[in-house]
Parts: sequence; structure tokens; C-alpha cells
Amino acid sequence: MTELQRFDSLLGPYRQSLRESARERTGEVIANASVEHASAVVETLFAEAKAEVDILTGTLSPRVYGRDAVVEEAKLFLASSYRNRLRIILESDSPRDRKNHPLLKVCRQFENLSLRRASPEIQKLYGYHFLVADGDCYRFERDKSRPNAIASFGHKEGAQNLKRIFETLWNQCDEIEVDS
Repeated sequence: MTELQRFDSLLGPYRQSLRESARERTGEVIANASVEHASAVVETLFAEAKAEVDILTGTLSPRVYGRDAVVEEAKLFLASSYRNRLRIILESDSPRDRKNHPLLKVCRQFENLSLRRASPEIQKLYGYHFLVADGDCYRFERDKSRPNAIASFGHKEGAQNLKRIFETLWNQCDEIEVDS
């Protein structure tokens, strides 16, 4: 049994409800409290994104962002249009980790991937992590040390607030070469 088949058998109903929420875009808040839930939400956000995905994260945990289904959806998102954009702010960065990360290995071939690093001074300004897509969908971890989060598809006010925060942080972070 492949990783994706095992993942599907464990989280099939949860993933299906995420896809329905994403299609309906009602703005309903969805709780997720494990790395498996986080990965299913991230996969769905990439699958449903139409133009942009912005991620604020510590290390781009491979347990969430390195799973086959997430990597495949991210690749399809970037490949579907040269205008689509994936921006990632990392708190911790290592060229070796970047070189070996499943998501970055696949997505570095696209010009529409950008990385930045938040300095320790910038990191003191916030205590959360999030992913925001297209200005109306997001996953938000109030406490960046735990995978407990909420997600929503179609909640414009919340997503646009996160987008403003991301833009502010992005402009203060140091650029990282994708290929280094």
C-alpha cells in the first residue's frame, strides 16, 4: 500500500468534507488538530487555489508539506499557469534541508516559487503560522508550536486579513535563493 493509499484510507471522509467545503466556499470554520489533518487541508488548498498561495511556517515540515498528495497538488497548481504564485516565508532555513525537501525539490523548477526567511527580530512580532490562498481560503495555527488549527474556504475577511499580514512580513524578510 502506497503512502497516498494509506493516507486516503485513514482520512478519506475528512478529505472529502474538505473538498466539499472548498467547492461550496461557505466560509465555514473547520477544525484540524493533527499533522494528517494539516496535510489534508494543505493538499485541498493547493488543489482549489486559482492564483496564489502564501505560506508562513517554521520549517515547512515534511510531515505536512512533503506528503505525496501535497507535493502533487502544489506542482499542478504551479504548472497550471505561469501567473500562479507560491511564496513561502520560513523561520528556520538550511540549504541542505531545502535541497532535500520533497515539495521544494519538485517546485523549484517553476519560476513562480519564491522563498524568504524571517529574521529572529521579525519572528518576535507574531506567534502563529498560516497558509492563505486566493484571498478567501486559509489554514491558521494560533500557536505555531502545535498543529491545532482552523481552516476555512470562502471566508474572505479572515483570509484577506492574513494576506495583509503576510504582505507586511514578506516585505521585511530576507530573500532566499530557491536553488541554493
